[in-house]
Amino acid sequence: MYLKSIDICGYKSFALKTHVELEPGITGVIGPNGCGKSNVMESVRWCLGEMSWKSLRADTMTDVIFAGTAKRPPQSMAEVTLTFDNASSLLAVQYSEVTITRRLFRSGESQYFLNKTQCRLRDIREMFLDTGLGGDGYAIIDQGGVDAMIRSKPEERRAFFEEAAGVAKYNAKREEALRKLDRVDMDLGRLQDSVVLIEEQVKKLDSDARRAKLYAKYKEELAAMEAAHILEQASAAESELARMQERIGPVEQLLGERRSQIGAEGANLAALNLEKTGEQNRLIEANQKVAETRTAIGRFEERLQSASQTIVSMDVRAEACRAEADADGVRAAAVAPEIAVVAESIAQAEAALAEVRARAQAAEAEFAAIEARAREAQALKDSLAQEAAAQAQQSYDLGRRLSGAESELTHAVAQARASLRNLERDVVAAAETRGRCAEVRAEISVCSARLAEAKAASEFAESAAEALRRRQAELGTETVRLHSDLAQAKARQESLESQGGQNPYWVGAQTVLNARIPGTVGIVRGLFRVEDSLKPALEDLLGERLFAVVVEDSTAARAGIELLEASGAGRARFLVASALNDAPEKTYPPEARPLLSSLQCEPRHEKIVKHLFAEAYELGGKLFGDHWVYGGSAPKDGPQPTLADLGELKEKVVVLESRGTELADERARTETALGEALAAARAAGATLSAESNRAHGLEARVSQLEQGLENHARNEELSTEESARALAQIAAAKENISEARVVRAEAEARVEAARAEELKAASVLAAAREELAGKRAEFSAQEGRMEGVQDQLAAHESSRKRLDDEKLSLEASIARLVCEGEELSRRKAETLEAQERMRAEILVLSTALSARENESKSVFDRMQDLQLKIDARGALLKTLQAEYDQAQADLNQHQVHAAALKSKQDMLTARLWDEWQMTFADARAKYKGVVADQERLEMLRRRIAGMGNINMAAPEEYEALAEKQRFLIGQINDLLKAKDDLLAAISKINNATRENFRQTFTDVREHFRRLYAVLFEGGEADLILTDPENILETGVDIVAQPPGKKLQSISLLSGGEKTLTAIALLFAFFMVKPSPFCMLDEADAALDDANIERFVALLREFQNKTQFLIVSHNKRTMEATDVIYGVTMEEKGVSQLISVDFRKKSGPEAEPAKRKVLQQGPFEPAG
Repeated sequence: MYLKSIDICGYKSFALKTHVELEPGITGVIGPNGCGKSNVMESVRWCLGEMSWKSLRADTMTDVIFAGTAKRPPQSMAEVTLTFDNASSLLAVQYSEVTITRRLFRSGESQYFLNKTQCRLRDIREMFLDTGLGGDGYAIIDQGGVDAMIRSKPEERRAFFEEAAGVAKYNAKREEALRKLDRVDMDLGRLQDSVVLIEEQVKKLDSDARRAKLYAKYKEELAAMEAAHILEQASAAESELARMQERIGPVEQLLGERRSQIGAEGANLAALNLEKTGEQNRLIEANQKVAETRTAIGRFEERLQSASQTIVSMDVRAEACRAEADADGVRAAAVAPEIAVVAESIAQAEAALAEVRARAQAAEAEFAAIEARAREAQALKDSLAQEAAAQAQQSYDLGRRLSGAESELTHAVAQARASLRNLERDVVAAAETRGRCAEVRAEISVCSARLAEAKAASEFAESAAEALRRRQAELGTETVRLHSDLAQAKARQESLESQGGQNPYWVGAQTVLNARIPGTVGIVRGLFRVEDSLKPALEDLLGERLFAVVVEDSTAARAGIELLEASGAGRARFLVASALNDAPEKTYPPEARPLLSSLQCEPRHEKIVKHLFAEAYELGGKLFGDHWVYGGSAPKDGPQPTLADLGELKEKVVVLESRGTELADERARTETALGEALAAARAAGATLSAESNRAHGLEARVSQLEQGLENHARNEELSTEESARALAQIAAAKENISEARVVRAEAEARVEAARAEELKAASVLAAAREELAGKRAEFSAQEGRMEGVQDQLAAHESSRKRLDDEKLSLEASIARLVCEGEELSRRKAETLEAQERMRAEILVLSTALSARENESKSVFDRMQDLQLKIDARGALLKTLQAEYDQAQADLNQHQVHAAALKSKQDMLTARLWDEWQMTFADARAKYKGVVADQERLEMLRRRIAGMGNINMAAPEEYEALAEKQRFLIGQINDLLKAKDDLLAAISKINNATRENFRQTFTDVREHFRRLYAVLFEGGEADLILTDPENILETGVDIVAQPPGKKLQSISLLSGGEKTLTAIALLFAFFMVKPSPFCMLDEADAALDDANIERFVALLREFQNKTQFLIVSHNKRTMEATDVIYGVTMEEKGVSQLISVDFRKKSGPEAEPAKRKVLQQGPFEPAG
């Protein structure tokens, strides 16, 4: 993948749309200070999603939009488009070419596009994760970025390693998971608060629901009594109403006759009125036509006047067009002579140019001939000088050779001795290194064993923590369910206690029992236990006796009564056990089940229980006695707890509260154990990390020792070879000394002869140079005259072009004005024709208006005749109406009584419907044969009134709230499971991040150390983790020791040393994970020439894997580029690009062309 092109429009100083075409390799951007070079780099970073305006050298984000100049207005939008070649599919999209666009408007609105489809900033950032081009990537180094990489904190420097390790996507997923985890915790807290709140509401609604059901039971019985009573009253009213209807019949017959007569006369009168209405409508229609005709005449007259005004305006415009055309014709005639004058000037300038060019060519020929003679003289002199120098150099070389041979002899003897000493030293060092290597390998074995133990301990701690988390979730679910059950039980208990507080017999019984009067046994309901299905029947059977107080004798009963009278705390019924006789044996029907067989009681209470239930038995779902039977359908939601179950509910509440305490204790123990397990897991993880780092360190140490052994072996071989070479050099040096002494004498004689010939050639060269200088001055003068004539010719050509353009413009204007005049004439003729048509239409409408006015007068006369007939019929109808009114008054007297009876019926009907939502038919069908018991009716009314306000929606609300409570508990369980899943995902992400980061750090560290030694030609550097035990958050520190210096802080290095260190780290990242392209903005500013050469060598080494875009002022860096873009400001404040592609030149032409561009430069300095 590589960056194919950059399109910039409205970004900072790039006001014009600028297209930058890029290819793989090295591309340079040069130009003077302030011309906008760095804006090219920043536009790429901005398009990739940079959101910090400080990083873009701006005060606000909208400052990146072109702000305008003295000649150009500000722009409203900045847009940058990057096009990538994605043939390698490095970007995770199914396109071989990917285009990214970012727009920013002055309103602050931003837009992002991926292949011209609008997308989010997040989509672009995620696409470039782990490519080195992300927000924390190492592929874009802006101005000061090299120094910032060195000065940054270790924790900030970690971001580069994460990008190289490919863990940026893991970090994004982990951050997302942590955000989800926070939301889950918030949702859990919210739901648990909601459950607690709902528990309180359920508690209240449970009591209300039970009271509502009891209210409904009383209400149903009251409805039956009330309906029967209303039916009795309605039957009496119905009989009286029938008698009244018999009297009304004759009066209604008389009314019918008079009504028929009134109807006939009314119909006649209506017919006349209808005929009158028709005439009125015709009159209105005639008047409307008259008004429409007058309106149409007025409309045509207005249009006629408007057409006259239009004709006048057309005449004015036609005259104006003729005047403009005449003026343009005069100007066009004046331009023709000017064009002829300019053409004559051009011809004269061209002739002068030809004459000057001929004289310049002649001077150039003479200059070339003299220059050729000077070159021949110079060549002869140079040849003789070279020969003399060669002879002198040979003599000098022979002298040096003689001295060198003597020195070599001495050096060879010393080198032989030193080689022998080095050989002995290397043998001893190799033996020591082998010993240390064996010791380190033994430490590695021990460390591997400890590493396995730490890994097992870590896995055990993680599994224990996971088991405790699951148990914690189970306890949480059980606690929520227990709280729900406890709230329901307490709500029922309070509801029953509230219900009992309204029953004076229950209050009195509780008062007697609490007083612990001697001889008190308890209440009847507490003496036995029964299955739930029989509880309603027993309650109906015993009624108020269910809460009667059982006492041993009458003395205890009297004491209880006296207590209640004294305290005023209700009433009580007493069952005196000593007064009861033994229950007689009872014979039951076949297949019947005695009720006593379904009851359980203590032996001491059997006599009382038998007395109460001996006669009762169950048969066919009903409960029978000697003179009663109980049955019916069970409640839809099953038997409901009553006051009789209050004791069992209290026991259940105690059991649930005890279980709640146990669960709370177990949750506390689990929480403590989980904390200990997590601490153990962290400790085991830290131990594992420490042992892993120690193992990596020992392995690195073994590698270093083995490398040392290889070095010692190579040194031994080199020392042996050097010893042999030294002995051979001693023999050869002795032989060279004797030969050099003979040859040196011969060379000195040849040097003297060559110097004499050189003096003669120098005099000839001086004469040729004087003549050449004169001709050069003459040639320069001819060139100056030729340039002046060329400037005049260009000025004349510009004038002629201007006059030609003006002539064409005038001719076009004349043609346009002529066409406009013709069009105005045509439109004027059409308007005159339209005027004639409108005058004819007005004449026709005036004739129609007279006819319509006559028709309107005729209709008005007919309507007056009809009015006289209507008045006569109205008098007759008034007489008949008076007779009808008298008969109606008689009828009303009879109907008053009937209405009163009907009103009573309606009132009873309304009462039946309003109070019980029943009709008479429904009531008769449902309560046929029911006798209204007035005493029972009053008792039910008192009970219902005594219950106070009842929430009849409480049962439905209770069920809905209980369902919501169950739903929320289910959601809590789901969230607890989701929390476990998120924790597991975060753990998995952390493990992958640790492994990738550790491996990448090790690889980058090795490459960094090697590149540092290469760039500095020695020295040492290293990368150190600030917190090796915490791989997920550790920073990365840099330690550097240039050659010849002590190990020191990175901040104490010089600017060049910092730059080289940062470059070594940058290219170490590229060796581990190459980025598709790299942008360096004046990264080489602090480097000297020698270091520039090393920097350029690195660029060339990596250019096949990474595309480089470099901003630089260094000529040697620019010589390494394939394409150069020059940034200029021909217009102040507006940047433009000029490109030079050196790949189009090959062979010996490329380097000279590149040097010429860099030395002279086609780029003007910024204004």
